Amino acid sequence: MNENFIILEMFQHEVSCCCPGQKHKHMIEFHPSDVWTIIDEQKYDDSLGWHFLVTVNGEFQFLIQVDDIEELSNEGRISSLMDLELKMMHLNFKVNESLDQHDEEAFTLFANELSNVQKIMENGYSSLGIEA
Repeated sequence: MNENFIILEMFQHEVSCCCPGQKHKHMIEFHPSDVWTIIDEQKYDDSLGWHFLVTVNGEFQFLIQVDDIEELSNEGRISSLMDLELKMMHLNFKVNESLDQHDEEAFTLFANELSNVQKIMENGYSSLGIEA
């Protein structure tokens, strides 16, 4: 799998520690541009269901329920890198369209949103060691 997700807004989430010999949960704060790499390694718990192993910015790992990933994505707190790139293309189109229509209000709105998304992407790519 090895799919990357980028954090879009700051949030805290209770995670399961995957440190050797330790099984406990604690709250971790995630920040915009943090990158989660979901690794093929999975774990099943009878009472909690499937969990994926996630590496954050290549620095540490934790386990997260599959349902939590879906919920965070639906809430707009995380996004796949591919979805974020598509969003950037759409916003770029909307900026150009508002310029063609001489719509200053729409231009300002879409240009600001595009700028914010570009910053998140650039910081996310740099945490992965990739040039944007």
